[in-house]
Amino acid sequence: MNLHKTFCIPHGGGGPGVGPIGVGAHLKPYLPGHVTEGSAHAVAAAPFGSASILPITWMYIRMMGGAGLKQATETAIVSANYVATRLAPHFPLLYKGRSDRIAHECILDTRVLKESAGISVDDIAKRLIDYGFHAPTMSFPVAGTLMVEPTESEPKGELDRFCEAMIAIAGEAAKVAKGEWPQADNPLVNAPHTAAEALAGAWTHPYSRLEAAYPAGDADLSAKYWPPVSRIDNVAGDRNLVCSCPPLTEYLGAAE
Repeated sequence: MNLHKTFCIPHGGGGPGVGPIGVGAHLKPYLPGHVTEGSAHAVAAAPFGSASILPITWMYIRMMGGAGLKQATETAIVSANYVATRLAPHFPLLYKGRSDRIAHECILDTRVLKESAGISVDDIAKRLIDYGFHAPTMSFPVAGTLMVEPTESEPKGELDRFCEAMIAIAGEAAKVAKGEWPQADNPLVNAPHTAAEALAGAWTHPYSRLEAAYPAGDADLSAKYWPPVSRIDNVAGDRNLVCSCPPLTEYLGAAE
């Protein structure tokens, strides 16, 4: 399974915007432009953005055709509503339309686990790695939520596997809320679990190695992904840039 492909829609919110946008007149001065056109808001070296993106969109449309685009759109919308319906009993859904339906994405409000068990959206995202998933869009457009966008290429089996992982994570958070696992030492706050950690001689956690590395049991044996590193401090990394590149003198020596 391609972790970086799953739930990243190629023609919608998960990818780069390549189509026209509409804004109110009061926002017109802030629209992206180019220095050659007198704009102070250049966003790319080319006047109209990155031209390399456009052939991808053009080829997608050409190869799919009208009927294919319609089918892809319908499949993406049905898949998103399927995920939303399965997970609605466990996570509140934001921005529902008529008849509680959504479009091609569903926003899962994971803040309920923060309130009940102290489990953050970051903990859920990291734990999904143990289940073999790259997390969906996190904290956008609402902080503390996950925005799930199934593509038209995702089979139902993969959607079910994701839903079952999210339901299981809600169950793990319930154990923390009940005091069965400590809030500071449980598979969610310690996720993801590396192979080195799972194979270490000493194991001091209140949950088993199997629960840590294979939370879905036998179901995920063939699709197991081992993360190369465990939990990192994302905020510290964003605020403190550390360059591991060799000094420029080494590049000069190589050129000679």
